[in-house]
Amino acid sequence: MSHFYHANEHQHSETREQNLLSRLADFITYAKNNSPYYQAILANIDATNITTRSQLATLPITRKSDLLDIQKQQPPLGGLASKSGHINRIFQSPGPIYDPENCQQDWWRMGQAFYAAGFRAGELVQNCLSYHLTPGGFILDSGARACGCVVIPAGPGQTDQQLDVIEDLHPQGYCGTPSF
Repeated sequence: MSHFYHANEHQHSETREQNLLSRLADFITYAKNNSPYYQAILANIDATNITTRSQLATLPITRKSDLLDIQKQQPPLGGLASKSGHINRIFQSPGPIYDPENCQQDWWRMGQAFYAAGFRAGELVQNCLSYHLTPGGFILDSGARACGCVVIPAGPGQTDQQLDVIEDLHPQGYCGTPSF
């Protein structure tokens, strides 16, 4: 069994950075070609010139606080989503900000975090974050499943029923808010 979720987790930092920077121009070009929003804000950017961290730092930043206005101007996602992307769900996060989800394996990239926390294939995980409107339940669900865990989509509340599930199924893991 590996101690790492991805082989690149134990790459030398310089190798990892060069690998990431070598793919950056293609990523910026993809964003410009597939997202109306990024086409506009990156219009004067030559992606092939962005090859270092300092050059990356010169790109315009879209802040979370700007998303509400951006999404209101061009519903539902403000032109940020890729025209070639496949959106399966749209969630509403506080703001309200709308978050797209593609239902591919580990869309939210939480598998590595679950693996680092000790979750392993075959374990039963009780997920107590909400699956209703917000992405939290699905984010944790996909991370646990990416590690091969079986998920009980419990959501929040219904404490007596939750305790029955714990007593009956003996899950090895819990994910949710610490207060619950």
